[in-house]
Amino acid sequence: MINWDDARFFLALARRGSLRGAGLDLRVDQATVGRRVAAFEQSLNAKLFIRTPRHYRLSPLGEELLPQAEAMERAMQTMDRTASLGELEGEVRIATTDTLAQGFVLPAFSLLRERHPGIRLTLQTAVNVSDIANQEADLAIRSLRPERDELVVKRLATIKMGLYASRDYLMRRGTPRCGADLQRHDLLLFPRELVARHWLSLCGEPLDKPNVVLQSNAQLVLMAAARQGLGIALLSTFLAEDDPGLVRILPGQHDPIDIWLVLHPDVQKTGRMRAVVDALEEVFQGH
Repeated sequence: MINWDDARFFLALARRGSLRGAGLDLRVDQATVGRRVAAFEQSLNAKLFIRTPRHYRLSPLGEELLPQAEAMERAMQTMDRTASLGELEGEVRIATTDTLAQGFVLPAFSLLRERHPGIRLTLQTAVNVSDIANQEADLAIRSLRPERDELVVKRLATIKMGLYASRDYLMRRGTPRCGADLQRHDLLLFPRELVARHWLSLCGEPLDKPNVVLQSNAQLVLMAAARQGLGIALLSTFLAEDDPGLVRILPGQHDPIDIWLVLHPDVQKTGRMRAVVDALEEVFQGH
């Protein structure tokens, strides 16, 4: 009979395609992954992977076993969630961006520490947040609404983004006016593949072949670059408005961004998750 401890090594290698990647996911060394997978194959008297010098590819039998192993994984996750119902302690993994972590998640965690000191957070900051359906994180806070029907999705707030630059930059280059004036300015933006619309229009101002001198997927980096006079950046007003090193450009115009909370329907029933969501909603509503 196949047991879950064997199946999880098989799954990790199938997903990552390398011993090193699987070891990172499982937090073991790659030799352990190789040894456990080889023992699993020996117990089945069959090969589950086709090995190349740089990659592990599933064999035909491995392809057949993969959905069954994934079903075992879902069953184990459901058991874990059921066992933790009502607990107001333990770890909650949140995937979000650096700015949302700073502006909202950390203040919510301060509330949690006062109410439920047994709850611990792990923050995974990225623009492309982890896949909640695959349980890479328990909860995500993101600006893109996911389309997967099996997930719980709730709008937390609508935040504003505005244009900012340093006084030094504006003295050297002048202050943009409404129209197509942004075309002649140096811009600091998220990469096009992440937020394509910002390369076409900023706060309602049209762009055609914008002069983007710096791209970064971290808003705090763009904010620091604007502060140093490198150009004009589109920044969250909750972060940039009170920064003494920045000046708001075209203050009557902004880009609204919806912020979504995403979690697995089973996870939302746990006591610690309810406590986390309550704290997050309180902080976002205050904003």
